Amino acid sequence: MAYIESYKEQSWLLPPSIEDLIPEDYICFLAESLGDNRDYQAFDIRYSGAAHPAYHPRILLKLLVMGVLDRVRSSRRLARNARENVVYLYLSDKLSPDFRTISDLRKDYPALVKEAFKHTVSFAKKEGLLDLPVFRRTEAR
Repeated sequence: MAYIESYKEQSWLLPPSIEDLIPEDYICFLAESLGDNRDYQAFDIRYSGAAHPAYHPRILLKLLVMGVLDRVRSSRRLARNARENVVYLYLSDKLSPDFRTISDLRKDYPALVKEAFKHTVSFAKKEGLLDLPVFRRTEAR
């Protein structure tokens, strides 16, 4: 029987862009757009000066939004995905934030996270990407 030949041991002449490995209509581009189009001036002021560099909140927020879209709530799983999953690696700009860093963003800036999630849901609903009849039924109770 003939099998499809694998190329596991073959090196790539040029490494591909991570973006090339993701289908162009994948939902991670929505998470990227929503994370990139936020105002982070308050963070820029807070983290200016001499200190250990911090992960930009844009990266952490994109991971959180993508986690919600993928139904991944655990900070540990988000951190692992940022190391192992091509989509999360793309969203994290090839950085690997620790699970505590991701968790601390939720804990220290709940208003930012809540607003980002509200914005994500309203944008998805406006674009027709989301139907909320389940949520309407729960609100009526």
